[in-house]
Amino acid sequence: MNILYLAHRIPYPPNKGEKIRAFHQLLHLSKHHTVHLVCLVDDPTDLKYVSILENSCASVVAVYRSKTSALCLATRALLTRKPLSVAAFYRKALAREIARKLQTETFDMIFVSSAAMAEYVLEMSALPRVIDFIDVDSEKWQQYARHHAIPLAWVYGLEARRLAAYEAHIAHIFNHVVFISQAEKRLFQQRICHRPIAVIANGVDLNYFVPKRADAASRRPPTLVFTGVMDYFPNVDAVQYFCNDIFPLVRTVVPDCCFTIVGSHPTRRVQALSKHPNVTVTGAVPDVRPYLAQAAIAVAPFRLARGVQNKILEAMAAGLPVVGTTQAFEGITATEEDGIRIADDPQHFAQELIALLTGNNTLRQQCALQARRYVEAHHQWSEQGVQLEHLLQGLVRTPGPDASLVAHHQ
Repeated sequence: MNILYLAHRIPYPPNKGEKIRAFHQLLHLSKHHTVHLVCLVDDPTDLKYVSILENSCASVVAVYRSKTSALCLATRALLTRKPLSVAAFYRKALAREIARKLQTETFDMIFVSSAAMAEYVLEMSALPRVIDFIDVDSEKWQQYARHHAIPLAWVYGLEARRLAAYEAHIAHIFNHVVFISQAEKRLFQQRICHRPIAVIANGVDLNYFVPKRADAASRRPPTLVFTGVMDYFPNVDAVQYFCNDIFPLVRTVVPDCCFTIVGSHPTRRVQALSKHPNVTVTGAVPDVRPYLAQAAIAVAPFRLARGVQNKILEAMAAGLPVVGTTQAFEGITATEEDGIRIADDPQHFAQELIALLTGNNTLRQQCALQARRYVEAHHQWSEQGVQLEHLLQGLVRTPGPDASLVAHHQ
């Protein structure tokens, strides 16, 4: 197949959710097919990674968009009916590059990663089109609206309604829709019926994230860890909630316990958490693996979240027990038999952590083994890549509006 792949962020380095997913999709598809990548770049320093992606892709076109101009476009969209996030990711220069590609290359299909990029190919009905929504993004904005005060609550609520309508429109004109989990698929099907939807989960690099050799929880002081981009609101809210409501309860029983927040771009609110006893905010680090190796347990105290949390899969692959909320595990089918613990109130959350920290090493080691086995069984990138490949091949063979029904479903 000759595939045109559109991404709203350059998928390298693969250091955050949608970039990780897009990178591994490109990596797999390029093994047996010709893939042309067209993407936006938020940070001009990321332009140096184009050459790395060219090792896998037949061609790479990357167009820079500044955050200032994105904000201006989103603000201007308030006066229209267009979703703000769609307006923020639209660039005429990128539209011209896509048009040029379609004129000079013969493609078998168009694969679009995220709703924001669908705008560029809404009129390309001659080719099979697949949209990877990843998550139901409109629901994320609705969650934001519930967790903010006016005027942001009004803006986020408006975006949720506009984007929901836009997602429905895309689903009706594209040949196939993809989501990251069954939970996201079920949520979307409550709004949109009788459209072909596939679930293709995320994987984890099992050669990169490997279990630590010794049980870190047996060392003193025991450390809890949270990883993620620390200017992303769900992450900020999670660590604030943990430091204010959960961690003090843990330290009443395990006073020397430490909490490390690992991730780039920590906001002022996140940086302020380092004033709490035994809390460290690292900022950007070249490699999260040493922090996972030093930790006893990974925490995922999310009060709002969508899709699959890569940080959980990475921690499990590294042989860490994970304690998190129901929201954190919404897109992951793991149970307590897979080395995780689910707790939705501060007291229960703290109790689960204390039990793991003060229990014997055998329990922690068992959880570590269970966690690793779970990701090996359910989150291999190679398996997710095969599912995606089968879906696209089915569409190319029979490109009618219902052709995608022959594709592999989960």
